[in-house]
Amino acid sequence: MGEKLSEDLQELSDQVADTKNTVAAAGQKSKEKVEASIKKSKEAAKARQESFKTNIKQTHATGACHWEELQEIYNQKIQQIKNKRETEKEARDVKKAMKRADDAEDYAEAAIMFASLAIDEAEIAILEAIDARAYAEMLE
Repeated sequence: MGEKLSEDLQELSDQVADTKNTVAAAGQKSKEKVEASIKKSKEAAKARQESFKTNIKQTHATGACHWEELQEIYNQKIQQIKNKRETEKEARDVKKAMKRADDAEDYAEAAIMFASLAIDEAEIAILEAIDARAYAEMLE
């Protein structure tokens, strides 16, 4: 496997481990510290998205354009969910607060499923890249 792909895969693995640690620690933090973790995570996610967009523009990656479109659709749906949660956030009613928590958990589950699909796609793309490189080298 190309060294760049191997490094990218390790970076993804490290990101998943960091996410797992952040989530595990959040249960023992104060509300303020959890909010600080949320802010930090959002900033890191935004930086990765900007890097992804820049990379697409620089490499003119054909397949990546589909991911950019998918990400845009996904982000629109997520923003709809977030907007709904924000309007319910101020509610002091227990039923509304429980509904908001349910919605937040549903959102988290959807995000995990999306990430799983992306990892599946990355695995297939890496294997296809390895196959394509091997074929090209065989033709030399």
